[in-house]
Amino acid sequence: MSKKLDLNLLQTLEALLAERNVTRAAARLHTTQPALSAQLARLRQMFDDPLLIPGSRGMTPTPRALELEPLLSELMSGLRAVVHPQRFDPATSEATILFAATDSVHYIIAPYLAELHRTAPRIRLAAMPVMRLSKPEIERHLATGQLDIVIGLANLFPDDLRIREVSQDDYVCVMRRDHPFRSPTLDLEDFCNFEHVFMSPLGGEFSGDVDAALLELGRERKVIASVPSALVATRILETSDFVAVFPHYLATREAHILKYYPLPVAIGKLKLSMAWHERTHLNPAHQWFRERIVRLIRRLGQEDALEHMAHAVSASEPLKAV
Repeated sequence: MSKKLDLNLLQTLEALLAERNVTRAAARLHTTQPALSAQLARLRQMFDDPLLIPGSRGMTPTPRALELEPLLSELMSGLRAVVHPQRFDPATSEATILFAATDSVHYIIAPYLAELHRTAPRIRLAAMPVMRLSKPEIERHLATGQLDIVIGLANLFPDDLRIREVSQDDYVCVMRRDHPFRSPTLDLEDFCNFEHVFMSPLGGEFSGDVDAALLELGRERKVIASVPSALVATRILETSDFVAVFPHYLATREAHILKYYPLPVAIGKLKLSMAWHERTHLNPAHQWFRERIVRLIRRLGQEDALEHMAHAVSASEPLKAV
């Protein structure tokens, strides 16, 4: 059969891959199921591949179809941008954005969801956890629409994604405000003698950059538990004498419960970056959301700096918080 490009057939394949169901794909394209089935037959001839295999729970894409899916998504998005330039008004535009980040990033952004909703009432956000994904898997999830935006450490991301640094922050040692440790400073000996809760966003880890830095000094700390959530770690700390290492921005959000000290061991700064795929790069709703998140995180960083200055000059604080 001729390999002549047929955009209608490509649009059909895009819908079938998205829906995995002929009936739903036909409704999405405002056509009939027999017409769509005929187009699927032509697609199978065009690509010399079954593409989608019928089953009891819908249609299963073949490896060739999965290979085509991200390429097709990018191609069709580009064509729509050319033919139908998008105009974006946050007050009226509709979109669903799948946003993945660590638990601590979700935690500090959560109170501002109402503010985002007031500005863009028809944009829905799905907050998703950062999973144990390899670089190729992260790229595939972003390319196929399983994720739209990921915030994490830049070294997690493949080089061919769009990447933007959103913040840099220090780490601090946190403990409950009425913890029996009352010294105005925290030295290495004290730090190693504490029993630590390790915050592992990916789960199951008991060591990290802090432990590597301690090892270089011939020291180690006592990690007695590993938890995946900042919320769980905070609950443990407020009812025990354990300590933990938190990003500074998170410690300031829990200053009514926790006090915090500079780390007595150098591990560098926490550098958070945002990654997204080329398929959403020019999408106005995504552009708006990415910019709002960057501004929000940087605004929180400025508030943390002001709070740090207030702590430093306050004579009423029992401990110097940094």
